[in-house]
Amino acid sequence: MKPSEQLEYQRETLRDLVAHVTPSDLERATPCANWDVRGLINHFVGGAGMFTAAFNGDAAEIDPDAPMPDFVGADPLGAFDAAITGFDAAIDTPGAMDKTVQLPFGAMPAPLVLELLKFDLLVHCWDLATATGQRFDPPSSIAEQALQAAQMMIAPQMRDGDTFADAVTISDGAPAIERLVAFTGRAI
Repeated sequence: MKPSEQLEYQRETLRDLVAHVTPSDLERATPCANWDVRGLINHFVGGAGMFTAAFNGDAAEIDPDAPMPDFVGADPLGAFDAAITGFDAAIDTPGAMDKTVQLPFGAMPAPLVLELLKFDLLVHCWDLATATGQRFDPPSSIAEQALQAAQMMIAPQMRDGDTFADAVTISDGAPAIERLVAFTGRAI
């Protein structure tokens, strides 16, 4: 299985959600503290570019004090497709999964980066669907796997209210996607 195939559900679902975003949706609030729909799409399009550069061995040029550049422009779906095409090519390059990937927040083994993206992109699918009123019902097996990865990776110091908020208490019997988003600090 190619590495990009491990993210197929997240990628295809996110693409479908972006495809159904209307221009009037772009200013809607999202469950993410600092982003409207445009900002959320800009985040994962820009993130795909950052991860592509990292897998290609290029240093990410990020100024944490500067405003985020506009990666979306007038065509959110086109920007998403271009970013994902580059990302898939980078992670599917022979030897890519043997690398330690240097990211702005630290170095990680490539397979661990994929686990991070599995839960992060699934949460952003929920964010986008919630903000735009679209249906999102991922298979519980995918959401359970993402929840397990999130539980291993989200350290207490990451819960700054910006990246992640404090976990929200929710029933253990709730659907896996709800437990995942609650774990990341989103109110259900």
